[in-house]
Parts: sequence; structure tokens; C-alpha cells
Amino acid sequence: MARSKICVATGCDEIALSGLSHCEEHEAARKAKLKAGRKKAQTSAAAIAARRLYADHKWKAARLVHLRAHPVCKDCDELGVVEVATDVDHITPHKGDRKLFWDRSNWQSLCHRCHSRKTAREVFHQ
Repeated sequence: MARSKICVATGCDEIALSGLSHCEEHEAARKAKLKAGRKKAQTSAAAIAARRLYADHKWKAARLVHLRAHPVCKDCDELGVVEVATDVDHITPHKGDRKLFWDRSNWQSLCHRCHSRKTAREVFHQ
């Protein structure tokens, strides 16, 4: 049986939702804040420029060549786990900079999970 916990929001004395850290009110606020952050990130000038770059047929071909040459996720490999790479990551975020985008020394192969984790850190925690 799970023990009840107090919501972690400052000054809140309500019981947290089962398995979560916030009460219903503060969990809804947390989710709304995340949703707003995602929306803002997707509508930024850098995100719009990046979408154009990723839609380019030259990028689609180049990423396949890179993944064939580097088929294992770099992050998983460093942990001793063999995971198929599905994404080509820009080590230093290009933020729409075409020169950095096409700099192949700035590319690494990652599995989708590792790439999503890295991107989330870059977008939401900087």
C-alpha cells in the first residue's frame, strides 16, 4: 500500500496524487507549464530554421550515410550497452546555423531515447 505524501509545492498542505509529487492543482499547473515551454520551444526562430534544415533531402541522405557508418548509439556504447542508433545528433546545438548544422565533426549517432533526453536537457534546462 502506497503511503500518502504532502504536495512538494511550496506552502501546499494538500495530499499528492498517488505516485506523483504534487496535488491535483499543482500537478495541473506543472503540466500546463511544461506544455507552454514545449510550445514556445517549437515556435522559436531557431526551431523554425531547424525544421527547414531537417526537411532538406540532402540532410535525409547524409544522415543515412552517417548512421550506416556509425550504427551504434554513442551514449549507450559508453555504458557498455549495444543499442542501434536511429538519430544523428548535433553535439553542439546548431540553433539554425547552417555551417554548424553541416559540420560532420559535430555529428554523433544516438538511439532515439538518448537523443530525446539530450534534446530535452538542451531545450528545457538552459
